[in-house]
Amino acid sequence: MTRCQIRWVNVIIIALVVILRAPTLLPSMYTSDEGYYGTIANDILDGGAVYHTAVDTKPPGMYYIYAAVFRVAGRNNLFAVHLLAIFVVVATALVIRRIGARVADDWAGAWSGISYAVFVHAFRPDDTLGANSEIFASLPLALSVLAFLQGQRKPALGLMFLSGALVGVATLIRQPSAVILGAMVACLAYGWLISRIHSFARVFAAGTGILIGFIAVIAALALYFQWQGNLHDAYLWAWAFAIRYVEFETTLPYVLKRLVTVHLAVMLAWGLLWYFGVRQVIETLRSFRRRKAVPTEQVLLILWLVLSYLAIFIGWRFPGHYHLAVLPPLSLLAGQAFSRFVAEQRRFPRSRWRWIRAGIIGAAALPVIGFLTVAFAERVKDLDFLPIVQYIVKETTPNDRIFVWGSCPHLYSFSGRRMATRFVSCTHLVGAYAARPRQVKDRAESVIPGSWEMFRRDWEAHPPALIVDLSTAVPDWATHPMTRYPVLRAYLPGYRVEAVINGRTIYRRL
Repeated sequence: MTRCQIRWVNVIIIALVVILRAPTLLPSMYTSDEGYYGTIANDILDGGAVYHTAVDTKPPGMYYIYAAVFRVAGRNNLFAVHLLAIFVVVATALVIRRIGARVADDWAGAWSGISYAVFVHAFRPDDTLGANSEIFASLPLALSVLAFLQGQRKPALGLMFLSGALVGVATLIRQPSAVILGAMVACLAYGWLISRIHSFARVFAAGTGILIGFIAVIAALALYFQWQGNLHDAYLWAWAFAIRYVEFETTLPYVLKRLVTVHLAVMLAWGLLWYFGVRQVIETLRSFRRRKAVPTEQVLLILWLVLSYLAIFIGWRFPGHYHLAVLPPLSLLAGQAFSRFVAEQRRFPRSRWRWIRAGIIGAAALPVIGFLTVAFAERVKDLDFLPIVQYIVKETTPNDRIFVWGSCPHLYSFSGRRMATRFVSCTHLVGAYAARPRQVKDRAESVIPGSWEMFRRDWEAHPPALIVDLSTAVPDWATHPMTRYPVLRAYLPGYRVEAVINGRTIYRRL
């Protein structure tokens, strides 16, 4: 490709991302995860400690990203967060373009970057447009792969250390990101045992450098938490709970339903990308079968794809946004196959190529345009919590604390009122979290032993001025009235019903 063509590819990638993420720049595109991140970020800025004064179950990276944005751009400035997300998606697509050019050629890299920019938006807006962990973790992961490929060609242990450190950063944003370590180690082993391009000493040194870089990042955060005094809390909520999340029971009918309604839906929306990605995998496997030399880069991309795909099945819930982690390696593999396909199809008659081109454009454009339309059409629904926020701001002072029974972290972050308890969402108290069968959610089983005792201590330390009860309006919480739980029921005589807004009941302390 000429320099002019490369610049135009970059312009196209930037334009695609900006256009497809345009709904996030409107003052009504919010997701529940953004509410969690924003609430904990505000608590950090108020002097709180992650997993101690504000708890959720994700790794801490996103909380600190939001806190950094809020410190610079102002509290709860989700517009600034969404701008940062646009930059991150653009940067990720450009890094993927660079990896594709290094692994194959400039055209393969161009199609890889464009594929990521398009298909990262080709599903439900609440999964793809939120400034979520999958979006932010993909950038350090892509950079780690780029550093690994560069360090593999040269005996550069510093690049291997950097690669491992970047995986560590990605893991602190999203735990399953660590699976890429397995792909890198296996790739090094392949270069030593199969292709014979690396000596054992070099493989050992490179692998050690990667692991040391990864451990250094994790250890640095652990030392910081130890200094803060919340290391045990971090282990409890970010690791022990994650294991319980995977182990929590589900039902076969529910798993099958999620496979069809979510997983299969994503696969169909990304059908074009999967077709060319699998085509490239098959081409590589054929080379193995013919005993041809397969570049270690191809081995890395295939292992990255396989391990990322298997991570989707963790917990057997298949949230739509989990699938975004598969896109970087899938885009890289599909970009190579598509570049080769374009070169081959140009040999066919123009009339046939015209129909093929129209089909490809349609397969890429239809899901993207469809979900972009949905994003604009449904964005107003995200504002139904604002009347309650306005009431809270009017009826409380900045020093007052509030308590939300249910799961609506936006009420904390948008009102600017601190939480009465450490629980950003009450789902962790009653086990009604995430995508789980209704009969399992209704059992009212605490996620972490001792959660209600934590709740009691927090409430006694700073009782809320207002209680917002979502169980009177939200179907998922209808089976969890406040009177069902003895600890909370004991505090209710000290409150009276003051208002009902959009079906949500608001109590004031007497």
